[in-house]
Amino acid sequence: MLAVRNKRKTMPARKKSAKKDEAALAKQGGKFAVVGVSNTLIDFTIFQVVTTLLGVPPAQSYMVKFFSGSVAMINSFYWNRRWTFKSNAGLAQSGVKFLAATLVSVWAIQPGMVFLFSGTGPGVAFGAFWFHCFQVIGVAGLLPNTITYNWMIKTVAFGMGVVGSAIWNFTLYKLWAFKV
Repeated sequence: MLAVRNKRKTMPARKKSAKKDEAALAKQGGKFAVVGVSNTLIDFTIFQVVTTLLGVPPAQSYMVKFFSGSVAMINSFYWNRRWTFKSNAGLAQSGVKFLAATLVSVWAIQPGMVFLFSGTGPGVAFGAFWFHCFQVIGVAGLLPNTITYNWMIKTVAFGMGVVGSAIWNFTLYKLWAFKV
């Protein structure tokens, strides 16, 4: 009688390692997203409240972004260092690197994107498009004193800044600021 061999296919160690690395990166990306959402809520709330209370016109709203982004940056450092990247690097070392990476994001990329999409340039048409869409489907009419043309321009511009900075931040945090 012939013995039947186990013909179970085994995955080479290299492929197993790659899948494990991909899963770890996906988990880390998910944590980064959760921290990012909390940062964005903090940033967006401060941005909208200050620009609304002070009556800041859209073309100057990028200036408020410096303040609101700085507050969110403190939240970001704490949670990304402690939870997302679980860094054991020295507090001062990771803090300086985080600050350098984030300041470019918060004080250059985000205000630049807000300026591009809320100033008088061609980017403002993107926010105007979304305001028009909200009017056509009736969403703007549900909250006419909130969902205004200026609010939509500022909100879309803010969102574009978030997208640009998220790509920058994850890359630099992972490969530089919190690398052990």
